[in-house]
Amino acid sequence: MGIKVLLLWSAILSQFFLLHIPLGQAATIGIAATLLPACEAGTTTSGNTSFGTMSFGTFVALSSVINATSAQLAGSIRVKCVSGLSYKILLDGGSSGVVTNRRMVNTTNSSASVLYNLYTNQPGGTIWDNTTGLSGTGNGADQWHTVYGRVPAQTTPVAGVYLDTVNVTVSW
Repeated sequence: MGIKVLLLWSAILSQFFLLHIPLGQAATIGIAATLLPACEAGTTTSGNTSFGTMSFGTFVALSSVINATSAQLAGSIRVKCVSGLSYKILLDGGSSGVVTNRRMVNTTNSSASVLYNLYTNQPGGTIWDNTTGLSGTGNGADQWHTVYGRVPAQTTPVAGVYLDTVNVTVSW
């Protein structure tokens, strides 16, 4: 019986040494990672992504043109894409649904509105739309894109707070 146990033990040990790397021998492990082209945009708070609010200010009358320029966290669009990745920023028409006829609506009287528009290069310049938009190339850091706004001279509606929400789409 002792010989049978010894032979069995010898077979088990030989299998063990065949499955393991002998002491003193080097081996390698391949390591790989894939970096997908990616961007992030805006500031996310409590699950909501926003670029802040661009304000035209407070006025008594709309008899003259009012221009506004966004700032960081106040309407400017922050995009951070990996270096070399092209992206496009599109803005929809807001509550009007039409990029050439945006309007802010009175918060207590939805029949009252104030016409305005948003531009890529200067107030009254190129309308920031939902097809051409503004293009850029990522550099791995935050890139801030200024939004220019203009309220044209118009008949002054009833007093109140006027708001609109414009959806921003960043595609790459």
